[in-house]
Amino acid sequence: MKTLCLSLFLSIVLLITFNSCSSNDEEGCGKVSNISYSTSPTQISINFQTVNNVNSYLIEYGVAGFTKGTGTSFPTSQNGVSIENLTPGTLYDIYITSLCEQGQTNFYKIANIATEQSQCTGQVSATLNQWYSTQNIEIYFEYNGGSVESFEVEYGLQGFTVGNGTKLTFNSTSGTIQGILTNTTYDIYVRAICYQSDKSEAQKYTYTTIGPCPKPIFLNTTLISGSCTQGTAYRNFSWNYDYSNAQSFTISLVGQGGLPQNGNQFTTSNESIAFSNMFCSWNQFYVRANCSDGSTSEWAGPINF
Repeated sequence: MKTLCLSLFLSIVLLITFNSCSSNDEEGCGKVSNISYSTSPTQISINFQTVNNVNSYLIEYGVAGFTKGTGTSFPTSQNGVSIENLTPGTLYDIYITSLCEQGQTNFYKIANIATEQSQCTGQVSATLNQWYSTQNIEIYFEYNGGSVESFEVEYGLQGFTVGNGTKLTFNSTSGTIQGILTNTTYDIYVRAICYQSDKSEAQKYTYTTIGPCPKPIFLNTTLISGSCTQGTAYRNFSWNYDYSNAQSFTISLVGQGGLPQNGNQFTTSNESIAFSNMFCSWNQFYVRANCSDGSTSEWAGPINF
């Protein structure tokens, strides 16, 4: 009889203990369930079934194998989220942590979700010049791999580490890098952005900026009338200068092979000048800019005539 009572007592205790544990599990901090997801080259979209009595969740993600607590995280109260700006063709782990009362948590891990391969596989190219300003670089983009949303430029002094430079994004096929130094060599990396962070391979350009007083370009000369053999030649000389810092220009007329510093020099504030009664002993010309800071450009030329 005592043995029967003891057995009955132990059964009641075990039943109470089991029921107590089951009740705590049901009322504790549960995990999300019924996970589904979709991917693109730069995005993972997740949907899940929420937990009763849980109002918020912490989404944490990182490259597959990362240690929980060291990834990128953000809270949500929704049952669906999109993780953007991911790297194409990369495996990711994602933790969905239930945030319960009194600091309780419970998480569900999704391992090895692969983003799709990049769709931005075309070739990007760029043309750089400084036709208009000594402080800016004009840049023109091309991409031969289909549609593109924008172009990304990262630049810095020659030899800088990619990722530590200055980044610019341009939403058209041209743009301007402003505030650069004169007489300085830069490394410039150009990428096409097809969608979000789906980018093409970078194309590197090394570019040395012009000095503070650039030399004139597009030199030209035209015989207006007369003949140099008779000393009656009337000839016009012209050039282009697209910057705003030239106060005047010096033209030098020399014989074949002569040095501009030893030639017959004339100064004008215009981008052209004409001479009459010229003989054939002058048959080359040079021109330089005289800038507002007191400096002069290199001689441009010679042009034969």
